Amino acid sequence: MSSNKNIYIGAMSGTSHDAIDVSITEIGKDITLKSFFSKRIPNSVRMRIKNIMESDSTTLTELGQLNKKIGYLFAQAINESIKKAKLKKNRINCVAISGQTIRHEVYNTNPFSMQIGDPNIVSSETGLTVISDFRNMHISLGGEGAPLVPEFHNELFHEARKSKIILNIGGIANYSYIKNKNYLWGSDVGPGNALMDAYCQNYLNKPYDKDGKIASKGKVNTKELNKLLSHKFFKQKFPKSTGKELFNLHMLSNKFLKESPENILATLAEFTALSIYKSINMNKHKYNELVVCGGGGKNTFLIKRIAAAINQEVILSNDHGYDIQAIESMAFAWMGYKRINNQVMRVQLGKDKFNKGLLGSITKAKP
Repeated sequence: MSSNKNIYIGAMSGTSHDAIDVSITEIGKDITLKSFFSKRIPNSVRMRIKNIMESDSTTLTELGQLNKKIGYLFAQAINESIKKAKLKKNRINCVAISGQTIRHEVYNTNPFSMQIGDPNIVSSETGLTVISDFRNMHISLGGEGAPLVPEFHNELFHEARKSKIILNIGGIANYSYIKNKNYLWGSDVGPGNALMDAYCQNYLNKPYDKDGKIASKGKVNTKELNKLLSHKFFKQKFPKSTGKELFNLHMLSNKFLKESPENILATLAEFTALSIYKSINMNKHKYNELVVCGGGGKNTFLIKRIAAAINQEVILSNDHGYDIQAIESMAFAWMGYKRINNQVMRVQLGKDKFNKGLLGSITKAKP
């Protein structure tokens, strides 16, 4: 590992809540991924997260205990990544964590986004300064708490005279539109892997449909697909955000759930692909290149369906030298860099409307 001093760590667990991804990043004139590490979240903890995310209630005891447990898991993943990278901790300026989002409600009178994973535990267990709670500070500035990554995507992927869409497919899909160095646009667009993974886990005893092999053998249920695409979320103005509290198995009809796994997964994959295409089309975004990052990039059938929908080749972020799984944790490392250096970020309020402010709360390491 390089002895450069500009080392920042980003750690995140997304709406798929299957692993904690850690990116060790050098940030100066350029942004360089030095090391990437992913640690699986134990299945028992994943089920506890799933139950909270998909229900409307929990106990204060469960919430408090899980907040602490996830804090320890984040700390373990970060410490393991540092050890694997053979990195001295005195080279690290800070760690920025996403926490685990369990609720995201931004269309009520008092909008909020709730993450668990106690930053005090992460700081005490790693001995490092921790930056956290980016989403609620984003909301306090007039944003929706998601997506947080458009400014980072612009910083990382911008090329002169080349417009791009950076599509992140996690549990929820979002994309950033990169038009020039100063332009900023990003929004959630619908389900990424959320429905496909939930079906596999609940009905097939599989974590996901590897490579989309099951879906590739099925036929799309057009009636169910059209019903899903008519959901009120798709009628809301951009930019917007969402989560698994909306896109879960409860939105599927009982009759549809009795079909074959092949047909169900083919329909859900098409739903994801078309919701992405329709969002791009509605916003009239013209682009030279569509770059995919996030776990959905591993689903080769889904990537083919997206390419068919947009009638254009889809490129993975790997082709630009960045692991598809590393981009979002790299983004948190960069946001930690911005916060620890008191550099403001732009918060999108609407089309061509922005606010500026510091994002993230600082938990100082003990002296």
